[in-house]
Amino acid sequence: MKITNPRTLAAIAAGFGLSWSFGQVGTFAALTFIVVVMDYITGLLAGRRSDGGLVSKKAIKGVEKKVGILCLLALGIFLDISIHTMVDMEFLNLPFNLPVAHVVTAWIIVTESISICENLQKLGVPIPKWMLKSLRKAEKNIDDEEDKPS
Repeated sequence: MKITNPRTLAAIAAGFGLSWSFGQVGTFAALTFIVVVMDYITGLLAGRRSDGGLVSKKAIKGVEKKVGILCLLALGIFLDISIHTMVDMEFLNLPFNLPVAHVVTAWIIVTESISICENLQKLGVPIPKWMLKSLRKAEKNIDDEEDKPS
């Protein structure tokens, strides 16, 4: 596959730059961005196959949701950096170490992956039962209130 579109090249460069700048968090952020785009594309394809066809209002709502998800990702990274900086500078004393960005990215990746699988099923692509079951279990574990620090 030949990639010559300047915007595509810029997006790839930005992803690699983000990964390099933020280390492991950047890698998770890049993976999260990829899974969000995959969900949007598979959602469009599945919507096109449905009885109602492609509806621009639904597509716009989908874009708005994806922008919101990316804002949530940015917030997680911001909180992670801010909290760790405040702890390092002794402005904040926490009895636990919660990698906010990692938890947020894990949650987004899992929920978007579930949606991708559901969209693929609508397109007639067989999805192994264990895959969806594992993703739903992971979503529940990430989202479970009992596992959060008090």
